[in-house]
Amino acid sequence: MHDAQKTDSLQDPAKLARPASPAGFAPRYTANVTNNVTKRILIVDDERTVVEMLTEFFKQFQHGHAYEVAVARDGADATIVLLRGKYDLIVLDMHMPRMSGLELLRQIRGLGVKVPVIMITGNQDVRAAAEALSGGVFAYVPKPFDFKHLDHLVALALETSQPAAGDKPAS
Repeated sequence: MHDAQKTDSLQDPAKLARPASPAGFAPRYTANVTNNVTKRILIVDDERTVVEMLTEFFKQFQHGHAYEVAVARDGADATIVLLRGKYDLIVLDMHMPRMSGLELLRQIRGLGVKVPVIMITGNQDVRAAAEALSGGVFAYVPKPFDFKHLDHLVALALETSQPAAGDKPAS
């Protein structure tokens, strides 16, 4: 494989996914927005391609309401974003510069924020997974993503959570 091909496959979000990319993702529920509530999602990840892929995923993902996606590049930035607003779900990478996902998770819980957290990681460290689960994450999802599984987890997390104080009708 040529170096250019290696670089392209690392930067192409579609090649990170299995079995389908976000463009090929078929949401479980395809109904139009019906309840006029916007669900606020915070994606915290330092990898641009992962952020783009997840943002596209939430554009296609409906479950009867709209999604508003905010992004933070690491735990330190996420702390500032969380202090400025309320979210219905956090999708959090475990390994990031400045502040890891586990450190941010401890900080979130220390602030009394009870929003569901889906922890994502490219690392298969069983001890870290156990720490994340004992720290109160809703789910632990390895990279590359299975979008059907992620779809199901997001739906369950939002179904079981309290609405964010910032919920407002979709425009």
